[in-house]
Amino acid sequence: MLVLGATSDEKGAQLEALVRTVLRRQDFVRVRSNVVGAGGNELDLDADRESVVVGGTQITPLMGEAKAYADSVNMPTWQKFLGKLFIERARNSTTIGILIALNGINGNVAGSFKSLRVHDSSLFVFEGGDLEKMAREAGELAADADVILAAETQFQRVPQRVETAYYAGAYYWVVWWNHEQEYSVVGPRGEMMPTEDVERLRPALENSLPGVLLATEEANAEAQARHDERLILFGRLFRSLEVSTAEDAEMAEGVAALAQEPYCRAIDGRLELVPARELSDESVARLFLSIFENAVKVRRLSFMIERHHSPYVDRLVDAIPGLNAGFSLDETEAQSLRSMAPLFPSVWATLASGNSFITTHRTEGEETTDEGILATDRTAFWESIVAAIRSDFSNQRLQGFLYDYMGVTELEARNQIVIKDKDGPVGAPIETETRDAVRQFQDDSVDQASDPVYVMIRMLPNVAQPWDEEHPEPAFSLDEL
Repeated sequence: MLVLGATSDEKGAQLEALVRTVLRRQDFVRVRSNVVGAGGNELDLDADRESVVVGGTQITPLMGEAKAYADSVNMPTWQKFLGKLFIERARNSTTIGILIALNGINGNVAGSFKSLRVHDSSLFVFEGGDLEKMAREAGELAADADVILAAETQFQRVPQRVETAYYAGAYYWVVWWNHEQEYSVVGPRGEMMPTEDVERLRPALENSLPGVLLATEEANAEAQARHDERLILFGRLFRSLEVSTAEDAEMAEGVAALAQEPYCRAIDGRLELVPARELSDESVARLFLSIFENAVKVRRLSFMIERHHSPYVDRLVDAIPGLNAGFSLDETEAQSLRSMAPLFPSVWATLASGNSFITTHRTEGEETTDEGILATDRTAFWESIVAAIRSDFSNQRLQGFLYDYMGVTELEARNQIVIKDKDGPVGAPIETETRDAVRQFQDDSVDQASDPVYVMIRMLPNVAQPWDEEHPEPAFSLDEL
């Protein structure tokens, strides 16, 4: 565990502040630091514990030393601590003595402590790991594995390791990269921190740690670049093109990260996608979710044009019961979904995430037979799919790709609304029918024709269907989208 500080003195003060907080939580009172006791005895920490005894109060004093040394505590420091404890016990024999050694104690001190502890139950030694354990038990720190996963997802690279840090009343995680030549700092649950918060910590971090601190903006830019590299690799993998696992391969770090994913495997020095039929529900969901961990450039979706991803989308449809606590579609609905899902990236993310409305009231392994619940779940499921389709269809960055390369030109919607009051329906049902289409548009009113743009327009009911019209060639290459 790290205690940060812009100077050595500040590190010590931060450790003392942390221990004061711990003592107060354990019902000690009058907790103070840097106290001068009897005979000029200088103490890092001083506190009392009050215990009710019948009609009176017993006060048990505590004295402590907090050492934020870079190395383990040695015998001279230990003996000095014992001398201070002896002076305090001369004044009150019930005094508790605690030594907080951030980076532990050496072997000689450990032997001395073990020997003394046999006859002195009021003598304690705590290390940084003990403070970290208390923070975990209090819910102030997430588990290491959760932080590593969060960091890998957000930064698009695999951490070397993570370690906890404390500063100014809050816990953080330091995430080490690149053989510990670089590091980032994240919140107690592994969350990205605002740039201003990282900059506030910079002096304490740079004085306490080796290596180069990646600020949030730098880390975000690097994460986006790594994600873009991952999408390039996805394009190759979906097309069954060779991706070498050799150390000198292009984008070696990205290849190494993908090799750890459950949907990839390395065979004879090559990385490949696990065949869709062999993936578990969770693995195929992870595949599609990892595509959207950062922003996606439209041109990186070019593998969609030849439908290289369709077997994996089909497997994702098969995974619906496993990802939604047993909810399933009938065969007609499933087949319809298989036809449309490959066209819309947001549908993949929606399917891979599961539907929280459905899973919150279902119990895994228990079959639901209530027709009302089944109908409501089906409606909730299709509402989420329709919302994802509309999101992609109206996305200006995606419209051109969907229109020019995937052939998606129009959404037709029919809707009926019945207004009801306490006595029954109010008036006749309101029925609407709309046709929203994407088209290339070029403004020829200016002297020099502008580049074509994609616009969404409301079509009249009697306008010809898209399959009865001629459509222009793509306005832009994939590199321009």
